[in-house]
Amino acid sequence: MHVISTVTEPGPEIETVRSVLDQALEKAGAQSVQTVAETIFPRSLYSDPDIDWSPGLPAAQRDLLDHAAASMYAAYGDMLPLLLSANGNHGGTYFSRMISWPGKTVGGFNQLAARVERLRGEHSAGRMTNNTLDMDLAADALADNPTDEVDVPGIQVYAATDKRSRGFPCLTHIDLTLFQGRLHATAIYRHQYLIDKAYGNLLGLSWLLRFLCQQSGFEVGELVVHATLADTQGRSRALALVREVRTMLETRGLVTMGDRQ
Repeated sequence: MHVISTVTEPGPEIETVRSVLDQALEKAGAQSVQTVAETIFPRSLYSDPDIDWSPGLPAAQRDLLDHAAASMYAAYGDMLPLLLSANGNHGGTYFSRMISWPGKTVGGFNQLAARVERLRGEHSAGRMTNNTLDMDLAADALADNPTDEVDVPGIQVYAATDKRSRGFPCLTHIDLTLFQGRLHATAIYRHQYLIDKAYGNLLGLSWLLRFLCQQSGFEVGELVVHATLADTQGRSRALALVREVRTMLETRGLVTMGDRQ
């Protein structure tokens, strides 16, 4: 119950850890780390212009940054009919609901783009602290005026009338906190599989946070993931993976005996 993971530097990975986990996932017939991560943020579709937004950014560079985001949204929209045909995706995917609410067709409200605009507005106004930029995944309807600058809704994922106890989605809320120029995120999962899904979820959320920071010009802060129910999918399986990773890390001199990493 209530397993909380904190990523102090979202994004960078230790290759050995992912390699061991991917091998185990492949043997179990589960999705790879990359596949799980891209359900939250499809980084393979994002052509990173290696430019950070700022209020004084030249128009040509701003256009490149905006084009990179728009191209990703469009490419994902082109893939959406195929994605929706996959088992478990009939109600939409995480990312389709972020960029085209309610997520079953293209052309819906792009809530992620709205968040970028709000963050840019904060930056342009010189406001480096703000805790009103949450992305609410639990509301069941958009605001009457979804383009209203004040009442732009958060990411909508499932209806409040949803009575499923473990059905999609497991990710229910993302809290964004801007503090002293750094953007932090907290994601709430009602259920999380610690082996099959957790690493990919952490990675995808890290990519999402870094995207928001690049597009708004703020520094990347911490990512916290709170799983109210965390499933190890078998204690012996989990411990075997931990031992294998630690052994490989020790062999490569990345950790020493007794390290709790």
